[in-house]
Amino acid sequence: MSSHIQHHERNPMPLTVLMSMPITPGLNPEIIDEVLRHDLPHTASYPGNEVTEVIRAEENSAILVLLSKWSTREAYEAYSAWRRTPEGATRMAEIVSGPPTFQHFSSYMTFTG
Repeated sequence: MSSHIQHHERNPMPLTVLMSMPITPGLNPEIIDEVLRHDLPHTASYPGNEVTEVIRAEENSAILVLLSKWSTREAYEAYSAWRRTPEGATRMAEIVSGPPTFQHFSSYMTFTG
């Protein structure tokens, strides 16, 4: 079995962001989907965004996690600043029961088959 290992020392470094969102209990899934479909195409098309995906823990469906990958930290910071403007405002408050939590990751090593 052959695999390729890449150690990441690229500068500027790509950034992966996990935003965990507690979803309001009992909320109609159609409303959740509507809000995500409204907000996330803007994230996906923002300059520097490489991946936008919503994932859900199988053990706890009350938490949705927005996984986004960015070409650079600067690209993410520009996006984050835009989201704090009236033009970038989201509808996420309609579906969350509390503030989201954020984790930021840089790539350390990649394995491919």
